[in-house]
Amino acid sequence: MQLKDHGFNYHGTEVMYSGVLGTELTCEIYIGCVYYQRLRHMVGDKYQVRSTGAVNPVTRQPVKGRKFGSGIRFGEMERDSLHAHGAAYLLHDRLHTCSDYPTADICVRCGSLLPTPPVIQQKSSAAFAMELGSSKESKVICRVCNSSRDIELVAMPYVFRYPASELAAMKIKLTLTISNG
Repeated sequence: MQLKDHGFNYHGTEVMYSGVLGTELTCEIYIGCVYYQRLRHMVGDKYQVRSTGAVNPVTRQPVKGRKFGSGIRFGEMERDSLHAHGAAYLLHDRLHTCSDYPTADICVRCGSLLPTPPVIQQKSSAAFAMELGSSKESKVICRVCNSSRDIELVAMPYVFRYPASELAAMKIKLTLTISNG
């Protein structure tokens, strides 16, 4: 009854015209009153963005969950879809450069992944001035080859180093091959 009072067909079906061709559409389209309600979910409550933030201490990957200050999760399905589209540089950026970008020392001779050298404590200015003349640099030495000659610094995600250390704890040695290119 309300439709008829406002000048529409009683059953709600109206003649509609195509916006592209201008011809009359042959199907019956219902036109009627629609009740709209404002959504309680606002965009400001839903977005997840971060440039830097908390990381998992074990894997050094960003934590998940908006409550913990996380960004949008880039999971396996997102990785697979980018891989299928051939977006290798974007994958490298998301999973390596923006996520965790540590470097690791690798012995070229035996292929060992070398442990990171310990962090040197801050010294007083007098002790620093006494050692200023001596050129004692802390060099990384491969314990297998007992040499520091063929050591290369390679960028690799910490997520790779974690399972490598787990395997080393089980007496399984990884041998890495480095090539130029």
